[in-house]
Amino acid sequence: MITDSTRISLYGFLSEVFANVTNNLYSMTIPTENTKSDTVDGFAVTSVGNVVDESEFDGNAYGWVRCQIMAFVPKKTRGRLNKELYKTFEDSINTAIAAYSGENNDGGYYIQEDSVLSMEDNENTQKGNQYHVFVKSFIVVIDQQSNS
Repeated sequence: MITDSTRISLYGFLSEVFANVTNNLYSMTIPTENTKSDTVDGFAVTSVGNVVDESEFDGNAYGWVRCQIMAFVPKKTRGRLNKELYKTFEDSINTAIAAYSGENNDGGYYIQEDSVLSMEDNENTQKGNQYHVFVKSFIVVIDQQSNS
């Protein structure tokens, strides 16, 4: 069975997966204030959807959840795309997802390879900061066993 503590451990897993993407990694929501580094170097936010519990027996946790990482790439002057920084974020995110795809039973979580989707958006945050947003959506599989 999947326990309530799973959500916070899922955020821990996502922090581990995306640790090398940016120093400005936030969980759950866009920060209420942008730091200087957020506005210059960009930042990323992870989110976890509804956990689907497909466990059949006590002591076995099996389920899945759709998660997202949103990379906020600061716009250049006149709203132009910073192609180099965008590519850095995109490549880093793709590399991180690939490294945790397929069965990874060490921690009981892994990313389902064929579940990855992507999109783009624009975002205005505090004090008029503008960002191009690169979003990756993917399914994290929860595959944990205990000795109960």
